Parts: sequence; C-alpha cells; structure tokens
Amino acid sequence: MFNTTSQQGSSSQEIPTTSTLHEVRCQSDPIETVATEIKPKMRSVGTQLSMGTFSNFHFRSKGIQAKLYGHDVGSETTIMFPDAQLSSTPVRGSIFRPSKRPRLVLDEEEESGLHVEPNDSTYNPDSVVTQESELTIDPQPDHSDNKYIVFESCLRELFVSCPVCKMKCVVQSRRRGTFVAFIQLCEKCKYHRQWQSQPIVGSTPLGNLLLSAATYFTGGSFKQLEKIFKAMKLQMMHYVTFRIHARNFLEPTIIHKWNRDQLNLIRQLQEGGHVAVAGDMHADTTGHSAKFGSYTIMHMETNKILDLQLVQSNEVGGSYHMEKEGLKRCLDKLESNGLAVDYIVTDRHPQIQKYLRDHNITQFYDVWHFEKGLSKKLDKLSKMKDCEVLKKWLHSIKNHVYWSANSSESGPEKVAKWNSLQNHIQNVHVHDNHLFPKCEHPDKVSRDPTKWFQPGSIALHKVEKLLYNKKVLKDIEKLSHHLQTSSLEAFHSLIVRFAPKNVIFPFIEMLCRLYLAAIHYNENANREQATTTEGQAVYKFIFPKSKQGECTAKPVKIDPTYNYVDDLMSLLLQKVFVDPKPYADELHTIPIPPPLSSKKSRGVAGTQHTVQLDQETTHDGMTTLTLRPR
Repeated sequence: MFNTTSQQGSSSQEIPTTSTLHEVRCQSDPIETVATEIKPKMRSVGTQLSMGTFSNFHFRSKGIQAKLYGHDVGSETTIMFPDAQLSSTPVRGSIFRPSKRPRLVLDEEEESGLHVEPNDSTYNPDSVVTQESELTIDPQPDHSDNKYIVFESCLRELFVSCPVCKMKCVVQSRRRGTFVAFIQLCEKCKYHRQWQSQPIVGSTPLGNLLLSAATYFTGGSFKQLEKIFKAMKLQMMHYVTFRIHARNFLEPTIIHKWNRDQLNLIRQLQEGGHVAVAGDMHADTTGHSAKFGSYTIMHMETNKILDLQLVQSNEVGGSYHMEKEGLKRCLDKLESNGLAVDYIVTDRHPQIQKYLRDHNITQFYDVWHFEKGLSKKLDKLSKMKDCEVLKKWLHSIKNHVYWSANSSESGPEKVAKWNSLQNHIQNVHVHDNHLFPKCEHPDKVSRDPTKWFQPGSIALHKVEKLLYNKKVLKDIEKLSHHLQTSSLEAFHSLIVRFAPKNVIFPFIEMLCRLYLAAIHYNENANREQATTTEGQAVYKFIFPKSKQGECTAKPVKIDPTYNYVDDLMSLLLQKVFVDPKPYADELHTIPIPPPLSSKKSRGVAGTQHTVQLDQETTHDGMTTLTLRPR
C-alpha cells in the first residue's frame, strides 16, 4: 500500500551511531549514496516485538510482512496520499507511487479517513529495500498459510512504544477489506516502520482474493458470509470487489479446470470404445417457467459426469424445449471429442424420444421415472370406491416393475413378465407365454383370500385398462435392464447446494456453479461405505416422503473430500492471477445469451407511447435497466 521515498533535506539533526538504514530505488535519491555502517541487527519473528527480537538488524518477516526502517542520513521522509481532496497530517515514512503492475481489480474504498480512487495504484512491495536485505513478497504466494482472527486492540499494543527508546509513538492505520496496515513513527529518535497483515500482490491484498475464492469455490454465498462477518465485527471487502474477483480470476479458473478435467476423462474413455450414458435435465425452478435448464450426461459405469450444458429459455423459445437442446449439445460435445455413445438412459420426454429415434441412438427408459408416473395413477385409482382391493397390491406392483426390468435381457421378456401380473393378481400362476410360462415364487395358500381380484370385476377391468394399454406395454419393453439414472438424480440434489433455486444467478456464474458441482461429484463419485471399528458396514434409516412413513436402510458413505478446492486455489495463484489473459480468453469463447428482458417492450399506462427496456452494464459489473421511448 505504501511506497517510500527519501527526499534530501537540509535539517541539521544529529545522526545516531547505533544504526542507519539506507533506502534505495527512491525517486529523489542520488544515484550514489553512502550509508554508515550498521552495527546492531534486528530480527522479527511473527509479531513479537520485545527487545530481544532485535538482536540482529537483518529483518525477515515470517508469515506477516513488515517494513522496518532506521534513521535516514540527512534526509526526511513524509507520507503523502494521492487524493488531494482529503486532508491528512503528513507523517514521516512513505509516499505513494503508481504500481508497476497493471491494476486488474477494483478494490473497495480504504478506511481510516484515507480514500483511494478505484483506479489508483497501491503499495508496491518491491519499492523499498534495505542495504542488508530486501523485504519482498513471495513471488509464488501460497494459500496454505494458516490465518488467525486478531483483535485490533491487540495489534495496536505492538506499536504503542518505540522498541529503541521506549517512547510513545505515533501510529496510523489503513484498511482495505480484510487487509490492515500500521505505520509506527517515533518523534524522538525518528524510528519508523510499516507492518501489514497480509501480502499484497500487485495491487490486490491476497487475503481479500483468497476469501473471495474460498467462498466461490466451495459454493458459498457472499451475502450469507457477509452477515456472519458483520455479526462478529470482522472486516471484509464489499460485494463489488467480490464480483470483480470472480469475473477476472475465479470464473476463468473454474472454466479452465473443468475443461481440463473433462478432456482427461474423455481421453480415458476413448480407449474402451462405445460408452453407455445417462442423461437428464435439471431446471432452476419447478414447472414450465424456468429460466435455466442444465442437461447432464453421466458415464454409467464409472459414475462420472461427462458433460454438462446450460440452456437459457429464450435461446430455444421456451423452457419446454430446453431439455432437447441440452441433450443435443451434450451429444455433439461427445461426438466432437471422438466418443461414441452405445445407448443412453433417459426419462420419457417426447422430444427426447423423437430426437434419439431420428439419430439412430438406442434409448432406454429409467425405471424410477416410469414407476413414479405409474404409481401416481395407481394411487388415484385405489381411492375409488370399487377399487379398494387395489390398495393391498400397490407395493407389490411397484416392485414388479423393477423386477420385470432388472431380471430380463430383452424387451419381449420384460413384457412377458409384466403381463404375468394380470394372472397373478387373480391367483393364477401359470401363463401362456413361453418366455415366462410360470411364476417363480413357491406355491402356497394365501391366508387372506379377499386380496385376490375377482374375474370380471370392475376393479380388475380398471386395473387392466391402466396397466396393459398400448403405451404402457411399449414403455415396459424399453425399460433399462442394467443401469439407472439414480446417480444422476443424486447429482441434481447436489446442484442445489452450489446453485440454490431461490437465488438468481447470471449465466456465467450459474454455469461455473454447475461446473463446481460436477467437479465435486466426480471427485467423490465412488466413495466407499463407512465401517465400524469391527469392520461392519454402517447404515442409517431414513423415512422418504414418497414412501409415506415406510423406512429405508441407506448405506452411510465416508466423508467427502475437497481436494479440488486446493487445486483451484493453486491454479488461481500460480497461473491465473499471474497472467489472467489466456484464461479470460477461454471464458470469452462461451456464448452468453441475452437477458430475458432484453427485447421486451412495455406500454406506459394512460399514454399512447411505448418504451424499450434496455440493459446496460456499468464499469463495476452492476446491471442497470433503462426505459427508452421507441
């Protein structure tokens, strides 16, 4: 934040012989200067400022950067601030200088009465050196350093008295988000130094960037985090700064990592030939009023997300058409990377059926989606007065759907087993179809003879009409007999953690949050089941709402890992933040559809004029809507 310069003065103050420190690379310094010999040496470890820590003048800050200055030879340094409109008492120590690194982010206003314009440079750590050693910031900052919560009152205690003459010092502080810096000046012996709470890379405090990255990469909400910080009086940056970090650094990092991981996964699968996949769409809101629809393709054998496409409703003329467009883009992506699809398991969306049929791609239906739709009709039918006997068979019919699909190898065999239910509910267990001539259960006499359907009854007629119509038999034949989309539904549940449905996101942020969910899922897709100390598998009982009070034993998995967050942090600090241009160019290749309201016009009540709703984006990333007459 603070650049120092020494201005040669004419003051005749006595030069102490204990220690002298010479500042180089200052604008007003002569080219050749001579410094007196430095006898004592100082060393600071952490923030311990006792006299014993200054046994060596060589200064190195471990974990916390600090600037330590001795007496200037015949010179006087003064703090000067770039904003001339804000008056401040000059203090010896530093002077601001434009940063050598181009400013890429817009940080929030600094506090403590000192204002910095949005495009002004800040402290350059390379601008001040000592004769013995140079105080520099690690060119490759590491996010793995531990961070702590420190009270301001505890920090100020470290700078109250001069470590040389023990006199009371003048202390000034500055804050930018989570960053704080202190300047200490002793008016008696002219000892002064500068301390900062975190490294500054270019013009960006590293702590602010890491806080934005940790919030975004873990799928967190800045607004929720802000509430926590305000409740605890923790200092943090503004939302505008968070969005600038996201736009310039975080989102390019996510896009690059997803593209790299996706390419590596596809290359691994290319060696195995054709692949079996599952596909389904997730909408950001329920019903047919969704703005975004994300279509996901999952490799069923490895349980990994292969591709994910985000579609906005105004791209395809309405939310009903988003699923077909998403599937088309996913299949085109796999085809462009040389990955052929053997078959795909989806739901029974009519547009999906027609598209896959036209492109000669084998399609199977997910059993859960089929059983869910059929169960709703059966539940409604069982509530009728003449069909009360159906209530005793609801659970068995649902199980029969899964058994017919999973125990069969061909479509006709599935239909034959499904048709056997028509005889079974009438207590007839021998069938005319040679593919399934007899029920596989053991023969036994029922204890409740009233549970059977009577031949020619109204209940039997309605059940047969529902279960054995042409459309149901056609769907039974195409049920998936091996793999289902249950894992894909679990991924859709995970999306809600990264992109809640009650929050409206712009297109790129929504896409990045979907990619984060996919990266998290792929890392933890095949977690093992947790075991006790004796090696027994652990289960938990759940009571799903769909089962109306029936419990289910669900295996408990080991805790998920978040190694991808460390990978994103390393990529951000070591590559993207150093040179963001190639990563930003990669993000800009993604086509962004116009907002839903970009072409909407509204009439003004009571007049004959119409206006055009225009959208403008300001320099700080905020969006404004303007009504203009047409």
